[in-house]
Amino acid sequence: MQRLTLFLSITIFSATAQSRHYFSPQSSKRLGQLRGGGTSSLYEHNPNYQHAAAVTLGDVDNNGYYQPSATFRIPSNNRRPPPITTLIRDYFTSLRNFSPTLSYGTYTSLLLFILWQFPTARISKLLQAHFVCSRSNIRQRRYHALFTSAFSHASFHHLAVNLYAFLTFGPSVKQVLASQGVPLGIFVLSAAVFGSLAFLALDSRGTGSCIGLSGVTLALLAFDSLFYPSKELRIIVSFVPVHLPAYYLFLGLLGFSLMGVLGLAGGRSNVAHSTHLGGLLFGNCFYEAFRRGWIRKWNYQLRSAYLKLKRS
Repeated sequence: MQRLTLFLSITIFSATAQSRHYFSPQSSKRLGQLRGGGTSSLYEHNPNYQHAAAVTLGDVDNNGYYQPSATFRIPSNNRRPPPITTLIRDYFTSLRNFSPTLSYGTYTSLLLFILWQFPTARISKLLQAHFVCSRSNIRQRRYHALFTSAFSHASFHHLAVNLYAFLTFGPSVKQVLASQGVPLGIFVLSAAVFGSLAFLALDSRGTGSCIGLSGVTLALLAFDSLFYPSKELRIIVSFVPVHLPAYYLFLGLLGFSLMGVLGLAGGRSNVAHSTHLGGLLFGNCFYEAFRRGWIRKWNYQLRSAYLKLKRS
């Protein structure tokens, strides 16, 4: 019995010693050789892995221990944004390089809005005489007011809405017109004058006045909506965002402006529905002429006449 107990003890001790020997580093190397992984690792070498020397989470050393990452890199996007003044300067620089018409139109609108905030007698007289569309100014042969009144805004809300639309639809229309060599300035100038004439023609009292870029912006919207009728536009109606195709928005604004001119919508508000209607109709007519190639032809004829006049 004692011999049997001594034999079992020796057997268990030998088995324990052998199991420890199998998991020693030397045995690990031999096991790696049997598996084809070389003499330095338990894992097979992958020749397609190009960053074997880099230490990352999950790498292990020769003894089977995890090796933590040796370095910590700060993410590249964890930087402070540039100052707001730098963003504004870069935006207006890129806008001027893209379209001088959009750039100078924005500058002029901002400058005139600032002047409207100083209601001194001299400034008010200047603005009323040269930057307001009215029959009184036309009688005094201030015809430039048909155009300059478009960039005149007295309230911040009016300015913000018009500039947003001006800088939203303006770049799109500019690229379309540039495909046929037509400058955006011709469109803006013509739309401003047409909207002012529509206001004067539909002003039943004859004593009204009009300012703002609405006629131009709605002309841009009309042209862009007819050229890209399926473009999805997002508007906010009573704080509710509404998504609809551009062509449907054009039809809705056209109907609302017509009802406003007829006195069926808008009530006694100060909205110049006649100017809005004139801008929408101008954008529609300009699109039809552009689609038929008339605008390109007229632009070529005007440029040729100007060059001849300049040479003479």
